[in-house]
Amino acid sequence: MARRAVSVSSRSALVIGAGALFVVVAGCSGSGPGEDAGSVVGPLDTLALPVPEVTVAGRTAPATSPPPTVVLPTPATSSPSEPIVSTTLAPTTTLPSTTTTEALALQELILRGDGLGSAVFGADPDGVIDYVTSILGGNTGDTGWVDPFAFAACNGTEARRVDWGVLSLLFTDLSTIANGRRHFMGWEYGRVGQIGDEPEGLHTAGGTGLGSRVLDLVAEFPDAGVNAGEDDLAIPPNFYVSDNFHGLLTGIEADDLVTVMFGGPGCAE
Repeated sequence: MARRAVSVSSRSALVIGAGALFVVVAGCSGSGPGEDAGSVVGPLDTLALPVPEVTVAGRTAPATSPPPTVVLPTPATSSPSEPIVSTTLAPTTTLPSTTTTEALALQELILRGDGLGSAVFGADPDGVIDYVTSILGGNTGDTGWVDPFAFAACNGTEARRVDWGVLSLLFTDLSTIANGRRHFMGWEYGRVGQIGDEPEGLHTAGGTGLGSRVLDLVAEFPDAGVNAGEDDLAIPPNFYVSDNFHGLLTGIEADDLVTVMFGGPGCAE
């Protein structure tokens, strides 16, 4: 298959407010201007005013009414040195949950040339299937362990394909990764003419996914080969990053799109 590299200019392309507890400590001072800092007014102090004199017919006699008294206010029962603690809770902000299945899939299931998310090629099939199921839910198709030519030209004595919509995981007992034991050996993401089908939005670490432009693909993988394909052999336009990462395109122009992506050695169709 002829391979032609297309040079495309790269172009640059993803808090929970916690309630804060404020504690204000205000010290009470019993001192006023000119007073000793430690002086305290007694519980009930009175101030006697001088008795006024009244002159009657040339004589001076004390007034018959009792002298007025001034009652000083009783001080607060708490000690002046005892601090007053005021607790104020700041309003809290609750952000919407981001742990939806879609968000987790986009965050976790990164398309890589050596695996898918945390599942690396060569891993035990049951563990990989459980891992992807925990994120995407139940699968939409499972061939079980069958003859390697039952669904594609796979190597080894048995192979298995498990689908979640347009995402497929491939398992075998023989590949360039391992020999003589069942293992995870590849993934396929996308079907020609089915961009937008579930699971939607999976992408590489740099953001390339189904529907990405050739321009964006080459920006993330500058050494990628972009090939026109061969009509006579029914080979569509395609891109090649490595033996373990390649895919199909709608064409080779900058605005053409990625339609299918493959990871791992996989099986021949």
